[in-house]
Parts: sequence; structure tokens; C-alpha cells
Amino acid sequence: MTLGIDDMALYVPKIYLDIHTLAEKRNIAYEKLSRGLGLHKMAFCDIHEDAATMAAEAIYELIERNNIDPRTIGRVYMGTESALDGSKPTATYAVEMVQKRLADKWGEHCFRNCDVLDMTFACIGAVDALHNTLDWIAANPRNIGIVVASDVAKYELESSGEYTQGAGAVAMLVKSNPRLLAFRQVCGVAMDSVHDFYKPRRDTYTDTPVFDGQFSNQCYQWRMQEALEDFRSRAEISGLMKPGQVPAISERWARMIFHLPYAFHAKRIYVEQFISERKLKGAWEKDAARFGFQEPSREHYPDQKSADKATAAFLKSVSESSLYKKFVSDKIEKSQRASQETGNLYTASIFLALMSSLESDRNDKARLDKKRLGFIAYGSGSKAKVFEATVQPGWENVVQHFQLFSKLGKRTPLSWEQYESLHKGCSQTSVHPEKNAWGLSNIGTEGVTLGARYYKMFE
Repeated sequence: MTLGIDDMALYVPKIYLDIHTLAEKRNIAYEKLSRGLGLHKMAFCDIHEDAATMAAEAIYELIERNNIDPRTIGRVYMGTESALDGSKPTATYAVEMVQKRLADKWGEHCFRNCDVLDMTFACIGAVDALHNTLDWIAANPRNIGIVVASDVAKYELESSGEYTQGAGAVAMLVKSNPRLLAFRQVCGVAMDSVHDFYKPRRDTYTDTPVFDGQFSNQCYQWRMQEALEDFRSRAEISGLMKPGQVPAISERWARMIFHLPYAFHAKRIYVEQFISERKLKGAWEKDAARFGFQEPSREHYPDQKSADKATAAFLKSVSESSLYKKFVSDKIEKSQRASQETGNLYTASIFLALMSSLESDRNDKARLDKKRLGFIAYGSGSKAKVFEATVQPGWENVVQHFQLFSKLGKRTPLSWEQYESLHKGCSQTSVHPEKNAWGLSNIGTEGVTLGARYYKMFE
């Protein structure tokens, strides 16, 4: 028996801001954002959209496409860091919307016996929800669950995080004997309590974080390296890998799927690990001689700043080499294509990367049957997980229904004035109200309804 993801569905807002526009208005070189970070477009929520509506749309598509009786769904677990309430799970709002939409066909209480929950650990929360659900199905293979990742990545205007904003949701059907991916039980983990990115309680409500971008990148790298080592150790103990069998763990994987705060983050952050793997393999000496790599020794520099500068130059030389570029092309590049069109989706980012890689591979007629995919997940605060899945025979039949890049190609661009108005919460009407889609109707203002959120279907 195998356990894993049977199908996936994506929802992104129907509006976006072109990065050209943001670069011009913020006086940032467009090439820095496009070529440096891989940013082309920024998905942005309309006035009526939030983490609940996006999750509802993704869940509904998944159920309808697979003709699932919702009464057979035992749980809907949601990973999000864009919670709409400090107590009531955002997933309950999403499930309520889906239930109303399916009421005529399946009954008005078709989710009454479904377990619903939010899980939060920054961008890794939906991975935690997935792992928890896989364990639940392992206990009873007849169980069927949905894991949904839904988030709004929003930063202060004119902040260094503004150009990485994004929004979207990915829903996954999780069950035994899946058609798409079967997951291994081995998972490497690394955690440390840090303040690289967080959303503290404040006197006035704000949905933007406190963050240190440079420190967060470093925390991602540290946790990734530690989780990779933990994965290797657990894989050897479990018999999944023989000790020393594969010095470079990445060689196990046909593709590598990362959490992407911005599209090019994975290829930039993995350079040091790539060098370590080449050393473990015993290939680095030849690499250095062939490409002229000169690794600096910190003891040869008068201060930390000079040493850091030399190290950065060395890493850049490796990242720009044909050796590393081939590695990126083979393992990572396809996964970053969708992120270029959306920006950061927080908990949904790693699963968008997965859909991007699979749809691109299907379009290229790649042979992925029984190949392994490696996942590197990260959540600020901080935690990383490394795990793997095997692509199932016939995976292309599932992926053909994603329509990922088709969806991304049918959106409407925002003007700068519309973007700023939406960001500041000044807009009174939706930019792109979509028929037969859920949206926020109103928020209670007094008594026992104060702050309660109510949704309606746009007609």
C-alpha cells in the first residue's frame, strides 16, 4: 500500500501587478527583480478575496473534478499563516463555502462529520498538515483527506519585501494508493526558535510581518543543511539508503522541489550545499581545476567583512558556472516557472513549485514514472523538512487537468493606482468580481457578530 497525493488544484486571484510597474514606481532596476530574483508578476487579492475564499475555490475544484462525495472526506486540514481569526480556524470558513455550494447535490450538512483544522508554522504549515494527514491515512487506509495551503503574502509598501508579495491556494487530495505521488515515511527535520520573520501581537491589527530578509535567508540555509543531514541519518537507519551509498543526496532525486520565497531562491541558496556534495563525492578537486574555482580561506583576510566578500565572490563564480547551471536546469528550473508569475504564496509556495515542475515535465513528455522527487520545505521561526516522494505510473493523466499555466495566463493586470488602493484597504468595489465565485460579503460590526465574516457567491 502507498500513501500520498492523488490530485491537486490551484486557485490564484484573477488580478496581478506587473513587476515592470512596481520597479518603475519604486525606482528599482527591473533587471534586478526579473533576472536577479526571477520576478515577473505579483498575484494580488481583490477586495473580496482572502485566505478562506481562495482555499474554498481550490477545494471545490478538487472535489468537482474528481466527483467526490464530500461525506466521504474525513478531514480538511489547512496550512496558513494568514488566519482570519485568533480562535476559529480559517478552514471552517472555507469548508462552509464549499458545503453551501455542494448542498443541492450532497445535502446541506455534507461536511458535518469532517474534521477541520488550521496548522500554522509560517511557510511550512501545509507541509505539516500533509505529513499529519499521511499518518492519519496510514492508521486507516480507507480514510480520505484534503490538505489545503492558502496564504496572502503581504508586506508594507516600500519595504524590501514588497516586490515578493503574492497570493494563492493549492488543495491536495490525500489518500492511499494515490495516482500522482507516493511519499516515503522518512523525513529529515531541523528546528530552532529565531525571529527571522514573525507576526507579533500589536496594539493595532496588521497583517504584515516583522522580518529580517538577510537573516531569514541564512536561517533557511542553516535549517536546510541540518534537515538534509537528518534525512541522510534517518534514511540510513531505516534502510532507505545504505551508509555512504549516495554521497550527494540530490543525486537520489530527478527533481528538487523547494519552498520559494521568490522564484530564484532555491538555485541561489543551494550553491553551498552543491559544493559540499561535490566534495563528498570526491569530484571537487577536478571541478576546481576545470572551472578555476578558488575557495577563499577566512584566515587570509584581515576582517570578517573582507572574508565575507571573498566568499560571496567565490559562490557567485560557482553559481555562474556551466556545472552548476546544468544542475539547476536538471533539478530545479521547472519548479520555479510558476512562482515567477505569482510571487510568494507562503504555505502554498512549495506545492505550486511541485505543480509547476510536473506540468512542465508533462509538456516536455519527460519520463518520470517511478522517479523520486526531493522536497525541501522551510518555515520561518524556524523549521525545515526534507522528504521524498515517488512519481506514480500514469501521473500525466492527473497533471493534464492542472491547467496551471493556462490559469496564470488569463489574469487581469492592475494599474498602480488600483494596487495601492487595494493594499491600503481603500477600495470600495472589486476590480474583477468573478461570476459563480465566492467572496467576502461583510464583516459583523456589533454585539455577538462583531468581527464575524460572511461570504456570498458572486452572480
